[in-house]
Amino acid sequence: MLPTIIVDDFFDDVEKIIKLSKTLKYYPRNQNENWPGLRTKSLHLTNYDLFNDIVLKILSYYYPPSQLKYSDTFVGFSKLKYGDKGKTRFHYDNFKLAAVIYLSDGDMKSGTTLFHTEKEKQIVIANKFNTMVAYDGGKYHGFTGLKTVKKERLTLNIFIKSIEVIKWKSLEFKYLHIN
Repeated sequence: MLPTIIVDDFFDDVEKIIKLSKTLKYYPRNQNENWPGLRTKSLHLTNYDLFNDIVLKILSYYYPPSQLKYSDTFVGFSKLKYGDKGKTRFHYDNFKLAAVIYLSDGDMKSGTTLFHTEKEKQIVIANKFNTMVAYDGGKYHGFTGLKTVKKERLTLNIFIKSIEVIKWKSLEFKYLHIN
């Protein structure tokens, strides 16, 4: 199981990312999908370099320094507003790693909740502007709530199904000796 990682100030130029989000078309879910609100198609279709940079930056927190291969990956914008519903609010993703980058102002009540079990909350992450939270895709989770969202909750959602380490670069730990 992959650990949960939270990174503040994920994008150096977050306004550029928000500007891009306003140029893309958003779609509702189809009947086989669970998510609420509207989403864009994956950025690899329109802006592969940005798509790749986002994925590699997230993976660098888990696999530093290494050569990686990833596949079956989605990076797309999501808009939610109060009243939007999926089939279920909390769910599992069928991916190795999932991440959310918050691109609108919010609070603890409009963030993401991760569970230890389906009934036991483990961590509630605030919807803090330009913050990324990444977590094991097999963790039970969902948006905490939408009542405090003023206009809409804009996020960048990332799902990575397959991650393969091709080559680890050696790290030297001078003061860590395990016997």
